[in-house]
Amino acid sequence: MSRHTGRTKLMVLFLMIIALLVTACGNGGNQTGTANSDSGNNPATGEAGTATGEKVKLKFTFWGSPQEKKAVEDAIKAFEAKNPNVTIDSIHIPGTDFLQKLNAMIAGNEAPDLSYSAAWKLKMGEEGLIYNFFDLMKDDPSIKKEDYLQYAWWNWDTDKSAGPYQASVVPSLMYNADLFKEAGVELPPTKAEEAWQWDEFVETAKKLTLDRNGKHPDDPGFDPKNIKQYGVKYSLSWLSYMPLVLSNGGDYLIGDGKEFGLSKPEATEAIQKIADLINVHHVAPSPVQASSIPAPATALQSRKVAMVIDGSWNHLDLSKAKINWGVGVLPVLKDYKTFFLGGSLIIFKSTKHPKEAWEFSKFLTDPQNVLELHQGLWMPQLKQWYEDPKLVDSWANEELPGRPAGFQDAVMRSTYEHAEPSPENNIRNFVEIDAAVTAGLDQVWLGTKTAAEAMKEVEAKVKPLIQGTYLK
Repeated sequence: MSRHTGRTKLMVLFLMIIALLVTACGNGGNQTGTANSDSGNNPATGEAGTATGEKVKLKFTFWGSPQEKKAVEDAIKAFEAKNPNVTIDSIHIPGTDFLQKLNAMIAGNEAPDLSYSAAWKLKMGEEGLIYNFFDLMKDDPSIKKEDYLQYAWWNWDTDKSAGPYQASVVPSLMYNADLFKEAGVELPPTKAEEAWQWDEFVETAKKLTLDRNGKHPDDPGFDPKNIKQYGVKYSLSWLSYMPLVLSNGGDYLIGDGKEFGLSKPEATEAIQKIADLINVHHVAPSPVQASSIPAPATALQSRKVAMVIDGSWNHLDLSKAKINWGVGVLPVLKDYKTFFLGGSLIIFKSTKHPKEAWEFSKFLTDPQNVLELHQGLWMPQLKQWYEDPKLVDSWANEELPGRPAGFQDAVMRSTYEHAEPSPENNIRNFVEIDAAVTAGLDQVWLGTKTAAEAMKEVEAKVKPLIQGTYLK
């Protein structure tokens, strides 16, 4: 599932949550499956739809690139062929407008039966708008929690979940191999145990950074104000800085999730090192400079940057571009750490056809039914797809366009063997906390404050929001 990297402003988020609360209170008594009760139709019990042989139409909202849209629509056709009594009314909504339009549908008593979702789903779960996935699993022996990746869960309480990832994506280092060859630099390592130490990574980035006169940052006369090729571009979001924080022994929250971890030395040291790529070493663009640099695939293709650290969903675009590209493991400070992340499919309690919605949810989260997307855009969320050689070959074969040489070590194994919980689906009130963190880090990336100074200020602001974690 494609991911959103933009942050919803805090005030807008509060207004959206208020809208959801009003809807939950106002609609509960008029819907099949009340909004504030865990009783009602259970999709796994077979009380509706196919039990009576009726024709069923399900409304399904989703986002995604043109390639993702086509693959999902193909999967829908396959599901309808297997379930001739069910028709899926699929509504593709651009990611930037998704929550706004979904809220409008809910407020107008026209909520979809099931939907793609992001972190805001946890508020919906707390207000009883969506089914608890763990309850559904109890009545369906075909699904077991232990089948999924350990941290692939969106929980709003210890025993209440909005589901596992529909599919996974991960932080990824991508590069233009031709630029490495021209600079006479060895390609990034692909095994976690051989990952660049941070100083090695910085030195490599310097060799790949050129000003308008062809000089490198350590050369006399290098002009940091006129750089034509950067060694690396970081996405400057938690997706990219958290692996380094974890590598250094830090975390987003510490002390059983009761303390703000990003203000501690292990975290601020890692964040500062990323900021120094911009303001000290001049090997990465500032936020202002990065605004004129295209998305990762185009940035690498246009030779504006040699390496990008961003989400693995960019592999699909890279596979479509005319570029000699590759992937490597992330650089480290101490231990290799990273994480999976991804959205989940949610089923609204207002659905009149919970059984069919449940069956469609299971179908769409089975990698076999959307294999095309798992061959370039997504990664599976079921453990057997990382352990069974035949299944691995079906989606991670390095002869596939979206799976370059080294992919299985650099992306698949390095993550599967070194995964930590993703902050996004582990931390209570993450969206609200991260809005304050992102605003504070803007000053760090611009070089007007140190990471230690900025995160200490953020700590005071987010303290009331810190209420622990879900998974650890």
